[in-house]
Amino acid sequence: MTISLPGSSKKKGFSGLFKRTSEPRTVRPTSKKQLEGQQLAKLFDKKVRAAKPVKPAKLSETEINASEQLSSLRGALYSKN
Repeated sequence: MTISLPGSSKKKGFSGLFKRTSEPRTVRPTSKKQLEGQQLAKLFDKKVRAAKPVKPAKLSETEINASEQLSSLRGALYSKN
C-alpha cells in the first residue's frame, strides 16, 4: 500500500517535504499603484488629516554654550598628548 502526501514533488523526493525551499520567492504587489500611508489610513478613518512637515527648533544660547563645552571636552578626551 502506498501513501501519497499532498505537496510532494518528484523533483524533491521525500526530503523535500521536510526542508525549506532553497529558492527565494519574489512577492509582487497585486496592484500596479500601491497606496501610501495616508491614503490607506483614509480607507479606515475619513477624519485623517495630512501630516504637516516638522521644522527643527533653533537652539537657545544656553544649549549652544553647553554644546560647545561638550565638544571641547570631547576634544580634550580624545586628543593625544
